[in-house]
Amino acid sequence: MRQTNFSLRYPLLLIFVMLSGFYSCEAKTKSLSSNINLVASTPGDEQIKSVLAISPETKVDFIRWKLTLQNTKANKQTFLLSIAYGESQPNTLGFKNGGENKSIEGEYNISRERGSINGDVYHLKSTKLTAEILMVELSGNIFHLLTPQKQLMVGNGGWSYTLNRKEQLNNVPADLPALTILSDLPEDTAQQIIFDGRTPCLDFAKENNLTVASDCFKLKWKLILNKDPKTLQPTTYILRRTNSRESDLTGKWTIIKGIQSNPKAVIYQLDPDKPEQSISLLLGDENVAFFLHKDNQLFTGNEDFSYTLNKRQKH
Repeated sequence: MRQTNFSLRYPLLLIFVMLSGFYSCEAKTKSLSSNINLVASTPGDEQIKSVLAISPETKVDFIRWKLTLQNTKANKQTFLLSIAYGESQPNTLGFKNGGENKSIEGEYNISRERGSINGDVYHLKSTKLTAEILMVELSGNIFHLLTPQKQLMVGNGGWSYTLNRKEQLNNVPADLPALTILSDLPEDTAQQIIFDGRTPCLDFAKENNLTVASDCFKLKWKLILNKDPKTLQPTTYILRRTNSRESDLTGKWTIIKGIQSNPKAVIYQLDPDKPEQSISLLLGDENVAFFLHKDNQLFTGNEDFSYTLNKRQKH
């Protein structure tokens, strides 16, 4: 009888040990997944160079970011930032002579902002920084750097100030952020607005039926938005892009104020009367816009390019 009981208990004990190991591994996986790994290539203007304690004399075309946000303790959130920077090596994604490198460690906290910017703002602080790095969370996959005045940093035709999650989340909330309230934006009396930038290629081309080479890794964009000279209402647009075998996209555009997932979101929609050809961009503020999927979700970029366009300050 005792032998029978032992033979029954042994398999149960084995199952218990196996399940314990399983749940232990699952807990460890969840713990590790709490880290957020962000990558990007951003401009290297004087403002960001100053924050990152890069010498003003150093020529910087762009900065490559690898940022890990860590939850190491209950009330302590830390980050590790690795950057590479320097002059761009023509016809490559790298730097002349390999560029320069720097590692920065510190702590961060999150504040919920309502004002010039709306959303969760991350404050990164370190003794190796001359000021805190600020960035706002657009979604679980996308963050954007802010100025000290908590405005979206404006990039250029080559790079933007958007950081992308390396391991993308598939279950991000459907709500679009409303970073800036339209009524708070200064009135733009220009009859023509120009945005430009570079984005990844294949995912966008596939969704929007653009003909590109199979090895296409970037698209360079120039978006020209025209307005009526008298009413300043949207009229026509021209969307030019390199690395595409097709001609420029042209048509009408409109401003959508609010959608079901966010009544405060502001969207520029190209070809609103042609749903199959329509391209939409979420307006972050008057200077920065983000490409949207057909379901109005934000595109997530990679370590080289983001799906962000920047308003050209000078035509």
